[in-house]
Amino acid sequence: MLIQRLSWAGIKIESDGQLLLIDPVETFQGRGVSVGPANPYLFSGSIKADTILLTHLHSDHYDSEVIKKTLRVRGQVFSSDQIVDELLSDGLETTGIALDESQQIGPFTITPVFAMDGIGDKQVSWVVEDREHRILHGGDTMWHTQLWSIAKKFGHFDAVFLPINAPVLNFPELSFGPVPLTMTPLQALAATRILNADVLVPIHYGFHQPGVYEQYPDMLSELNEQSKKQDVPFKLIEEGEYLTIPKN
Repeated sequence: MLIQRLSWAGIKIESDGQLLLIDPVETFQGRGVSVGPANPYLFSGSIKADTILLTHLHSDHYDSEVIKKTLRVRGQVFSSDQIVDELLSDGLETTGIALDESQQIGPFTITPVFAMDGIGDKQVSWVVEDREHRILHGGDTMWHTQLWSIAKKFGHFDAVFLPINAPVLNFPELSFGPVPLTMTPLQALAATRILNADVLVPIHYGFHQPGVYEQYPDMLSELNEQSKKQDVPFKLIEEGEYLTIPKN
């Protein structure tokens, strides 16, 4: 399994000649408030995905134009069955999968599992397996108590891709609350331990707008410190870089 980190929370997974994308975004100008890096990873015309998975519909995770650009002919889009109607209304042929139901797509087995959105929108995390490995992509989930259930169901993960920026939002359409809306560095590391994962790969960080979208202060210092305290490894991967998970 070869995994490339894309912009913000997006990743690309390659296995047995098949290509799968999770939350590919390029413009960050979709639904809702625009949040995301100023210079995102840009998809070349040569990237053609067999499968695209979506965790939810926030503008920093869902970009309908990138999906249309990168999905190959007869490629498939999958989401939680809770949001499939909204995707169909956007002109995207999408298959909805119920929570905890698995589906085999080429070399991959995909399973949407519980996630908790910081503002109450519908969201899932994705478990993706090939014949050798298993990873979890957490979208922008908050800390939640179903982590133990996910760990019990799957047993072990080779890597987990979890948010660490714990932003506090002050958007005009939301009543202000000074509570972080994704995992903190400590929570992401604790989740990695609970999920019995070999390594945490941080995602969903690197954007900060004072007074509007404020990410966790001293985030990377906190990540380093808590990694040592908890004895949980992490690996920072820059946008465009790869993580190779060797065969077992």
